[in-house]
Amino acid sequence: MKAKVFLSCGQSKNSDEPSVAEKIWQRIRDVGFDCYMAVGEQSLLGLRENIFAQLESSDYLVFIDFKREGLKVEGEPIYRGSLFSHQELAIASFLEIPSLILQERGLKRLDGMLNAMQANATEFSDRNTLQNVVADLIAGKVRNGEWRIDSRNSLGLEVAAPPFTDALQSDRSTGRFYHIAVCNKHHRKAALYCSAYLDAVLNMETNLLIKPKTVEFKWAGTLLPAVRIAPNAVRELDVVRFILTNPIQPQFMPITDSPEYWPRLSGPGRYRLSFSVQSQNFGTTTTYFILEYGLTSDSVVFSKA
Repeated sequence: MKAKVFLSCGQSKNSDEPSVAEKIWQRIRDVGFDCYMAVGEQSLLGLRENIFAQLESSDYLVFIDFKREGLKVEGEPIYRGSLFSHQELAIASFLEIPSLILQERGLKRLDGMLNAMQANATEFSDRNTLQNVVADLIAGKVRNGEWRIDSRNSLGLEVAAPPFTDALQSDRSTGRFYHIAVCNKHHRKAALYCSAYLDAVLNMETNLLIKPKTVEFKWAGTLLPAVRIAPNAVRELDVVRFILTNPIQPQFMPITDSPEYWPRLSGPGRYRLSFSVQSQNFGTTTTYFILEYGLTSDSVVFSKA
C-alpha cells in the first residue's frame, strides 16, 4: 500500500483552480503516492464521512493557499486565502500530519493557521507550472527521508506466520492457538492503545449472521486489553484455541470473566469472522477472515477472506 497524500487547495468553479488542482493531483501520483483531492462538501455528513475521514487516514498533506480575489485585506494590496483549506490545515496540524505548504504571491503572509503554526511556506506566482513545483518539492522530501512512499498511517491485519502455535495447558492437554498478525505500517510512529474486537460471525453454510457481545480480544503474551505497536512492527492477536482432542472444540480468546461474553459457533463448518483493531491515533481497521473446521485438528483452516 502506498502512502496517501491529502491535497488541500481552493477549487473555485469560477477560476482555473479546479484544472490546476487536477494537474497537481496527477503529479503527486506520478511521484508514487496515492492522493486524495478534497472537494467542496455541503453537508455535515459529507464533511465527517469524506473530508475528516480522509484526513485522518492520510499520511501527508499538501496545502495550496490560493488567493481569493474577493477577500482583499482592507487598506492593503494583499488578499486572504481559502477559509476551508485553512480549516483542513488546522485539522491536519491537530492530527500531527506532516505538511507541505505553498502560498500564492499576493496573499497575506502568515495568515490564519499559518501564523499559529509559524509555517515556512513556499511562495509561488505561476499557477501553470505549480504542479511541477509541488512534484519537485515532494521528490526532495522523499530523497532526504522526510516522506516515505511505502509508509502508511494505518494498521494491517494478516494471518500470522506460522498461523498457529501449540502450547501445553494446565490439564496437560495441548491447545492450538491461531493468531492474527497486526502490523503497524508507519516507519516512525507507534500505534497507541490498540484494542481488538470480533464484530460479527457469518455461518457461510447457513448464511446466519451472529453479532457477539462487544468485548476486547486477547493480545498474545499479555492480558492487557490495549497495547502499543512499534513502528514497522507486528503484534499477534490470539483469535481462537482448539484443544487437540477428538472431536476438537473451538474457543475464542476474549478478555472476560463472564461466559456470556464468549462468542460461540454452531458446530463444524465454514465461518467468516469480521475482526476490527482500533487505535487511538490510527483509527479503526476491519478485516475478514475465514475459519473452517471439522472434527479433527487436520481439518482446521484459518485464512484471510
